[in-house]
Amino acid sequence: MYKIFALLIACSAALATALPARAADTSSPATLVRPHPGGKPWTGAEIARLHHRIDAFMKAPAFRGAHVGLLAIDTVRGTLLYARNARDEFMPASNFKLIVGSASLEHLGTAFTFDTTVLADGPITGGTLNGNLYLHGGGDAHLTAKDLDDAAAALAARGVRAVSGALITDASYFDNQRFGLGWSWDDLPYYYAPVVTALELDEGTVNVYMTPGPAVGAPVQLRIDPESSAYRIENLLTTGPAGSKDTSNIVRPWNHPHTIELTGTYPLGAKESGDILPAVPNPERYAGDVFLRALNARGITVQGGVQDGVTPPAATTLWVHHSEAMPQLMAEFWYPSDNLMGELFLKELGVVEGGTPGTDAHGKVLEKAFLRSVGVNPNTVTIADGSGLSSYDRITPYDLVRILQYDWRSPNRNVVLDALPVAGVRGTLKYAYLHTPAEFNVWAKTGSISHVRTVSGFVKTRSHGPVTFSFLVNDWMGGSRPKGYAALAKARGAILSYLAMQ
Repeated sequence: MYKIFALLIACSAALATALPARAADTSSPATLVRPHPGGKPWTGAEIARLHHRIDAFMKAPAFRGAHVGLLAIDTVRGTLLYARNARDEFMPASNFKLIVGSASLEHLGTAFTFDTTVLADGPITGGTLNGNLYLHGGGDAHLTAKDLDDAAAALAARGVRAVSGALITDASYFDNQRFGLGWSWDDLPYYYAPVVTALELDEGTVNVYMTPGPAVGAPVQLRIDPESSAYRIENLLTTGPAGSKDTSNIVRPWNHPHTIELTGTYPLGAKESGDILPAVPNPERYAGDVFLRALNARGITVQGGVQDGVTPPAATTLWVHHSEAMPQLMAEFWYPSDNLMGELFLKELGVVEGGTPGTDAHGKVLEKAFLRSVGVNPNTVTIADGSGLSSYDRITPYDLVRILQYDWRSPNRNVVLDALPVAGVRGTLKYAYLHTPAEFNVWAKTGSISHVRTVSGFVKTRSHGPVTFSFLVNDWMGGSRPKGYAALAKARGAILSYLAMQ
């Protein structure tokens, strides 16, 4: 099962969909040139030909039975080039990340960082911190075990050898809503639907790798990094016959919420697997346990163990870790289509709107204000989460084009362009539209959930300057057809390639 799941993700990236990848690919050819103003205006005859050709492309069998929306305009001059169902409301999948990303750039600014802090509520005397040590989360999805080891090293450098109290994990910066509304329950064991909290470690996942046992039926061996007692991994994996299918799967038993079950078989003689990346049930406790181990490894004992709590206002700051600044955060968010970051940005907007704890409800208020400011009627948008993973989200192609047009005209244009995937180059479009005119010329956010395939962004044309577009496909059943994903990719690529050739 894990192998099938991984294959689906790889196919999705190759076909320009948006099941989120695990890590951002920031590679980019030195010759890649951003879309820029310029080009000649479109004539009426050219627009008419464009309509005729796109209408023909829309008759492809890959679109059969689907609800398709497409809006394309001249980015620089605003000329309408093509519209089909542009005011209909669609499930956007990860195209929804354009809202929270653009709103975050607007309201948080390019210098923004997510900060994680270690504090103390007592003095350090004779090598002992007389009180509690606090690990305060500030919403950083990318805090790592190495960062926590750096914090432990910083405390050791201060001469701390013991903590008389406890290590308190503090996730109070955000509220306790731990999943987006409308998320599918069967997604929750996996890395792309982790528990949402202000104190994350490695995006709320643990690195787990499988190696087959020495004989058929033998237990599969696991390599886990970092080790932690904050959850229990029940290894039910067995070694299957050589050449058999990998049927491994991740299960979260509802009657044992702190257990991660690994089931199925992994074939005899296979190499160590890729990273399974199960989502951990309690990210705060996970971070606290890994930090405690780092402290112990640096010779620092903590008498009270790990507990949950809230940092007192008068606590003294001992160490601060800053995430990357906003331009890089946006690339780490949009390139791989990181669902957790979408939810954390939404809660951070909630802090701006309503103070701590940051909530989805307050974040949505600020998002709707942003939409109004860019000319979008919030009544045409249903906001259930920040990532687009929810089946409740709705938006129109018209609205997405308005957001992209605002980004184009804003001072953050280059930040947005540098954070978008590019066909044949980076992110979820790295393997899309290869060896076609769309390669290197489509800068866009992709999206994919069940029966939904979306892509919105900019196309560089040969002579007319950039085109802003939103191309949303819902009620798509092609995934069950032979080579259905490839057929849809080819049909969408034909339209985007035709635009690029103009």
